[in-house]
Amino acid sequence: MLGLVMMVIFRVITPSQVYSAVNWDTIVLLFGMMIIVSHLGEAGFFEIITVKVDRLNLNIKRTLFILVFGTGILAGFLVNDIACIFFTPVVILMIQQKKYPPLPFLIGLATSTNIGGILTFTGTPQNMIIGNLSGMSFSRYFLLMLPICLVCLLINYLIIVILYRKSISNYSVSYVDFQKERENSGSNKFLKRSLTVLFLVISSFFILGNISWSAFAGAVLLLLLANRDEIEILRRLDWNLLLFFACLFAVVGALRISGLTDKVLNVFMKHYSHNLAGLWGFGLISVIGSNIFANVPYVLVVSESIGKMPSNEVLWFILAFSSTIAGNLTIIGAVANVIVVEKSRDTCHIKFSDFIKFGIPSSLLCFLAGMLIITFYHIGGVF
Repeated sequence: MLGLVMMVIFRVITPSQVYSAVNWDTIVLLFGMMIIVSHLGEAGFFEIITVKVDRLNLNIKRTLFILVFGTGILAGFLVNDIACIFFTPVVILMIQQKKYPPLPFLIGLATSTNIGGILTFTGTPQNMIIGNLSGMSFSRYFLLMLPICLVCLLINYLIIVILYRKSISNYSVSYVDFQKERENSGSNKFLKRSLTVLFLVISSFFILGNISWSAFAGAVLLLLLANRDEIEILRRLDWNLLLFFACLFAVVGALRISGLTDKVLNVFMKHYSHNLAGLWGFGLISVIGSNIFANVPYVLVVSESIGKMPSNEVLWFILAFSSTIAGNLTIIGAVANVIVVEKSRDTCHIKFSDFIKFGIPSSLLCFLAGMLIITFYHIGGVF
């Protein structure tokens, strides 16, 4: 907010230009998904999933497998940050009740939701931006990214099992039947209505193409069907995040007006070549840049350059993948990591060294695997 005000004071951007610089499609999409996920959370959707998994009485490795793939895939449709907000408390409850070692589950939750975020345009805030600016269809992006997402989730799971093999192997089975009353709420109309609307919204992502207004329409439909005062739902939305994105769009718009992004484009165009070395170099730069500047600001600035380049679909794809995978490198690499670390502080203090010890091999191997698949796509003429 301060940065935006300073841009206006020093006449880098005018007040009227501020409003046109904001990408309202992304704001509307994030707003709609927040309302839908808030209804799901209120209906006990996330706790019910955890309880049903617990009823299977699986061993610790299979439980970890379900955590990694389940939260990862859900995050792809529900936004990784929001998935972490709802799943962290129930994972902590499972850790406490089952006496699980906390680190593999908590770090697995944070990193798997980040990886799952690459699956769709609604998986992460930066993907929402890329989805709105790139013009790629939701279904095409989903189908091409699905193999990458599944492979990276598998890599993440294997690293968890290997890195924490001692604490996992020392775990003794302790079956505990918990939160039975929450499972019974699965039959309530509120949950069925929320799931039905979510299904319609996700279906419209594939069929209609306009993901922003599909999410917004679904949110409005839920508000109407609730037939009650929804002020509490609206109060619980992350208005700070919406305001942050609006101001960030405007600040980057001011950078564009000042001519800075054109200079970045010229440098990028000068050194970039549309071959395999150039694609891998761009992916590596995106990983580094996302960690230095944070993924959303980096994506906003680089998007200006990519949008002006011919045959840029593969670059949009690499940008979405690498800027998201980059979040697993350190705790501060993604908001989802911070959410898990802060919400679990009373249960397990996750140190910076704990996270980076896992983050380095996970990010590196996932990056290599994902870029190899993208390279295969490129050689095969998919892009």
